[in-house]
Amino acid sequence: MLELLFLLLPVAAAYGWFMGRNSVRNEDRKEQEQFSKQYVTGLNLLLSDQPDKAVDLFIELLDVDSDTLETHWALGKLFRRRGEFDRAIKIHQNLTSRPAISESERRTAMFELGLDYLAAGLYDRAEDMLLALQSDPQFKAACLRHLLELYESTHEWDKAIKIALKLTKIDNNAEKIVAQLYCELADKQDDSELTEKFYNKARKHDGSCVRAALALGRLWYNQGHFRKAQSILCGILHEDSDFIAEALPLIKACYEALDDESGLIHFLHECVREGQSTTASILLSELIARENGIEAAEQFVQSSLIRNPTMKGFHQLMDFHIRAADVGKARDSLRVLQRLVQQQMSQRPRYRCRHCGFSGSTLYWHCPSCRSWGQLKPIIGLDGD
Repeated sequence: MLELLFLLLPVAAAYGWFMGRNSVRNEDRKEQEQFSKQYVTGLNLLLSDQPDKAVDLFIELLDVDSDTLETHWALGKLFRRRGEFDRAIKIHQNLTSRPAISESERRTAMFELGLDYLAAGLYDRAEDMLLALQSDPQFKAACLRHLLELYESTHEWDKAIKIALKLTKIDNNAEKIVAQLYCELADKQDDSELTEKFYNKARKHDGSCVRAALALGRLWYNQGHFRKAQSILCGILHEDSDFIAEALPLIKACYEALDDESGLIHFLHECVREGQSTTASILLSELIARENGIEAAEQFVQSSLIRNPTMKGFHQLMDFHIRAADVGKARDSLRVLQRLVQQQMSQRPRYRCRHCGFSGSTLYWHCPSCRSWGQLKPIIGLDGD
């Protein structure tokens, strides 16, 4: 209510200007009286808790000129923020048709109208408006970003890629977005050759695109190209070590398919040393238990927990204690405790967006909250890996 009253101060000023004139012609006096009645009506509506009707009346009272233009911009943006898209569209459409404003102001009104359409989900109209303005240097960057937002919403990945490629010329960070868009395109393909082609294009635009690396590793493993899959998946440790836990099950499968257990052990030690990965420690502890016994595996997990305390590591340590314990109350108690830890782990989110803090149990490459690409990553630390 207060911000509406503040925005409508120019109306009050105009009213004072009308009333303060010392000499007016008869026609002007009639206009003044009409304006006065409408203004008082608007105030009564506002004060009687009917702000919607009051605002509509005030908008009609405001002539579009250099003195009131800023008020129109502010009102239009306010309505859009509040989800009152019809009113925002009405204001900006009115501005585009007024002969009193400059060409630059008209194009600004067109841009704001395009944002109204976009916010309202009227994608065809928004697309037409934004495409018409993308060649204007004043609006080019903003139009490209909003067009990208539009095509992402409609899942038109081909169009989104074309826009993102234009963005790379003014923003180097857009290369990472292009890579993600190629991954989306790859996910939609039924042809494995096309799928591989688009994932490879993603890697060309972003050499550390973990999403493409995981997908290509899975694709090549299923095709029996174990060495090729192993190579790209192991590279994730150096590209983004936070994701190594996501790749380790498939990496382990590749080493097993190649009958290279010593190579697997060496790589797991590297993961523990460089990435402090609890998942790697757990896999390594199972190999130690098989070769050197439960006691040696317990000692390894304990030392890992000292360096990197996590719930997952504690859960694994209890598992070894249960295996080593005699049948009886002690083992039963440990199992109860392990189940409680497991329940606690299952209730905690596994991924968190580095941009907005959104968290959940599903890995989204496009954050559902802030719509950022590639910002959702595995949680590292006590509740994570």
